[in-house]
Amino acid sequence: MDETLLASSSLAWIVFNKFKTERDEPIEFVEHRWAIDYLTDNHPHKVSPKAAQAGMTVLEFMDDFHLVGMRGMEVAHTFHTTDILQKIVRPKVNPLINNNPIIKAMMTVDSEGLKGFGKSFLHIIGANAESQAISFSADVLKIDEKDRSNPIVVEMLESRLKHSKYKWVREFSNPSAMGVGVDASWKRSDMRHWFVRCSHCNHFWYIDFEPSADLNHYVDRERRIYACGKCKRELHNRDRINGEWVAKYPSHDGIHGYWISQLMCAWISAGEICDDFDDKSIEYFHNFVLGKAYTPTDMFVSREAILRACAPSNIARSRVAIGVDQDAGGQYYVALTAQGVFDYGYVDSWDKIEHLKLMYNAVVVCDPNPYSAIPKQMAGKYSDWYLCYFKILDGLSAIQWKDKEQVVYADRTRVIDIVANEIVNTRLLFRQRPQELEKMIGHWDNIYRTTEEKEDGRVRSVWMKKEGKQSDYPFALTYARIGLTQLLGGNSELLEPKAQNDVPMTNITADGNNLKVDFSGILKDTYEAMDE
Repeated sequence: MDETLLASSSLAWIVFNKFKTERDEPIEFVEHRWAIDYLTDNHPHKVSPKAAQAGMTVLEFMDDFHLVGMRGMEVAHTFHTTDILQKIVRPKVNPLINNNPIIKAMMTVDSEGLKGFGKSFLHIIGANAESQAISFSADVLKIDEKDRSNPIVVEMLESRLKHSKYKWVREFSNPSAMGVGVDASWKRSDMRHWFVRCSHCNHFWYIDFEPSADLNHYVDRERRIYACGKCKRELHNRDRINGEWVAKYPSHDGIHGYWISQLMCAWISAGEICDDFDDKSIEYFHNFVLGKAYTPTDMFVSREAILRACAPSNIARSRVAIGVDQDAGGQYYVALTAQGVFDYGYVDSWDKIEHLKLMYNAVVVCDPNPYSAIPKQMAGKYSDWYLCYFKILDGLSAIQWKDKEQVVYADRTRVIDIVANEIVNTRLLFRQRPQELEKMIGHWDNIYRTTEEKEDGRVRSVWMKKEGKQSDYPFALTYARIGLTQLLGGNSELLEPKAQNDVPMTNITADGNNLKVDFSGILKDTYEAMDE
């Protein structure tokens, strides 16, 4: 075979050398035909929301060896776990090398986290601790299981591409919540779907789990078959194998997106898909079988959740943050420290809010609308009084501080998500007695999280208020939570007094005027389930 082709194409290199998997089985592209276009696509930025057991990690590692060994590129391949040695290198990477003598012969360095091919290296890195983002340069960054990784570390690793002429990024992960991690990148991509042609009626569309008005192919749960969306007859395995990638948004060429679900894997039957639907949680089924992000259609902070987070205690009133939401008659406020919420209420003048600020020497974050005159006066009077404005923020930032203007911009959905999840997971505590929380409970009952579809077909999550109902305390609490991040500095963590050394909560870290959010606390249960 032409050496130029072998050097330029990882697919040709794998096929020509008849490479094997870590299980010593041939790597084949008959049932994995969908991987052909993916491997031959050298677009600078590719993203793949993927199902479990699709074989992506093995293919990506073979591509790593090709990029480093045949093209002389520096590759950083990251994983969510810090235990790279036990969970990745020994059970998967080293057997891939040992089962393929050609690759082994090319290597000049073979340590656990560093594989050298001449002057180029493959760096295998954990993406959960900032200490893992050591100083090195890379041409390609592969973010394996992005949704389980620390986004702060991932962002640090992305900076290692700055001096490269390539700057290639590969994101692939079992998705988690909508708009988070790999799903956020997927929604900015051209969204390629694996289109399948029915051998009975010639209908050409992709496979999803449920039938729809679009006449997509689907899983018929009653007959336990893959069914054509048009003629309803059974799709054969050869139909699913002989598909092709079709972009939903061809003009979104900045990122090439490949949705990889178990529905396109010829070795997985419709009956197995039906069993998973019956036996697994809805979140698991979406994330790990369909390869789709999932957020419950309706999410809210219930009475039970707030009462579970109730831990009455007379905590110290030091390093206090106060959040304020206003209406025509007065101001709703919430006061908290790193130990939790100790006071909330409604007052009829800004003078009383000022009194609370002075009494506790507190940072104040307030809603300047609809009456902004006095909040702006207070911001002019006190250097630690901030006006908060909601706006959609790009990237990982949930909050942006403008200290000189004493303004903070917050992504409405993200910051309320953080507060809600901290309450639900008892990471944000209420220090009052249960009977003192009734108004707080009532207001949280009037706000809920749902999804809405935009005109271009994309879906986003949003917190909605129930019509004609009050929901001021959740917003006041959110403002206070934002204020606490400013008060405590770069790492703001709501500590549980009995577990000061083990802080299981959302991590928000500062980088200049930006705050970055690690959603790993929010998605902890999903991550642990996958580790098991």
